[in-house]
Amino acid sequence: MYEYRFKQLSEESVTILEDMGIYPIEEDFKGQELCFVVYFGDGLEDIIKDEWYQKVEVEETGWDTKWKEFIKPGNLTDSLKYVFDLDAVSDSGTIIINPAMAFGTGTHATTRCAARLLEDVVSGKNVADVGCGSGILAIAAAKRGAKDVYAFDIDPEALDNTLENIERNHVNVKAWTGDIDSLTEKVDVIVANIITSVLKFIHPPVLEMKPEYIVYSGILAEEYEEFMKEIDIKDYDIVRTVNEAEWCGVLLKCRSQQ
Repeated sequence: MYEYRFKQLSEESVTILEDMGIYPIEEDFKGQELCFVVYFGDGLEDIIKDEWYQKVEVEETGWDTKWKEFIKPGNLTDSLKYVFDLDAVSDSGTIIINPAMAFGTGTHATTRCAARLLEDVVSGKNVADVGCGSGILAIAAAKRGAKDVYAFDIDPEALDNTLENIERNHVNVKAWTGDIDSLTEKVDVIVANIITSVLKFIHPPVLEMKPEYIVYSGILAEEYEEFMKEIDIKDYDIVRTVNEAEWCGVLLKCRSQQ
């Protein structure tokens, strides 16, 4: 298994990866420029022709210790903080995350945008976290009073990390490996913090579920207007948007459930 870091990924490349069941991870570790990370076997450079500038065997990354160089604890929302001290005590205001090679440690602006939009609408609701990564948003929902919480990701390694973090935070979240079609439970809130090409891909099945609230994050602020024009929101109102750095998140509410 190799870790590929791409400077940019074209829409064509993203489509190819999606067809292979692979979703790129956005990272900006250590203040570097945004890059797109893909985990795959040898030879991805023969399939994806976009410029890449790093290819490392996963076993050589030393992630279990190297992450300490890159990520520090911080605030997910005004009332929730995330820490990486595995000896810390998880309480109503603290989420413990053991970082793994999965997106969603809390350090990325898109995760904070999603969490801020999510926390005021989950109390007493059934919530689904699509592409859960580390599980941080599902855990945040549980800590903010969600009734039943579901989390899923197509990456089995991400699921392992999600399950570990669920246990560390003593919350009740059902998690599994799967895509949007694997969600069969009735939910009131759907949150997805993924790149816009994937948000567009999952939006039709999300609409079919007709949740009361939809939270999307991972949208570049400069692409927000175009993104909103391209997705069908005729049955939804825009309740709120949140911006941080160059990123944007949006909260939608179903009109028939006003």
